[in-house]
Amino acid sequence: MESAWCEVMNTVGCGAGGWPTADEWSALASFLTLILGIVAALMALRQLRQGAEQLAISARADERAAEAAESEARPYVTVRFDLEMLPAADPKKANGEGLLFVVVESVGRTPARDIALTVTPSFHASTRGRPDDGTDPALEALQHIFSGQPSISMLSAGQQLRYLLDFTSEVMGSDTLPQRYEVEASYFDATLAREYGEFHVLDMKPWAMTIASPRSIDVIARQLRRMNEKMENL
Repeated sequence: MESAWCEVMNTVGCGAGGWPTADEWSALASFLTLILGIVAALMALRQLRQGAEQLAISARADERAAEAAESEARPYVTVRFDLEMLPAADPKKANGEGLLFVVVESVGRTPARDIALTVTPSFHASTRGRPDDGTDPALEALQHIFSGQPSISMLSAGQQLRYLLDFTSEVMGSDTLPQRYEVEASYFDATLAREYGEFHVLDMKPWAMTIASPRSIDVIARQLRRMNEKMENL
C-alpha cells in the first residue's frame, strides 16, 4: 500500500515510512489549489464571455428598438406623379382631359422642415395652355421648388403640395419632353434634431397604360356648373 502510494506520489517523493512529509502534503495542497484556481478562472472567463455576449445582444436589441421608435416618429417626404382625369364638358362623354401633377407630400407623423428638392433633369412642359408671351409662371414656380434650396419651410403630417406639370396627352410618350426625372429630397426633423434624405424616381412609363376616371366630386361639380349656366341663359 505504501509503496503503491509512493509510486503515485513519485513527483513529490515519500518521507519516512513511505508516507509524504508535511512539506510534501503542503506542496500537494498548493498544487491542487492552483488547479482549482485555474478551473475557477476558466469558469469565470466563460461567464464573462457569456455576459459580454448577452450585453451585446441586449445593446443590439435596444438599438433596433430605438431605430424602430425613430422610424415610427420621424417625418417622411415623398415626391411622386399623380394623374387626375377631369370630367368631360360633354355629359355624353365619359372623360375629359388628363392632367399630370408633381406631388410633394409629408407622410410621416411629425412635420418636415427646411425641405430641399433637386430634380434631374429640370422639369419641362409643353406650351399648351401657357401664356402667349412665352412665360410660364407655373413651370417657373415648380422649377424654383426643385432648385435644391430649402424652399419649403414646413409640411405638416399629411399635408401635400400639388404642382401641375402638363396635360397627359402632351407629355406621355413625347419625343421632346423628358420621360423620367430623378429627385433628391432632404429635410430636417426639429423634434429629433436630425436631417434625412431620400431618392425618388418619377417615371412616365408606368402611367402610359393606366386607367383613370374623374372623381365623383368633380363630376358632380361639373354637372352643377352646367345646370347653373343653363339657368342663367333662360
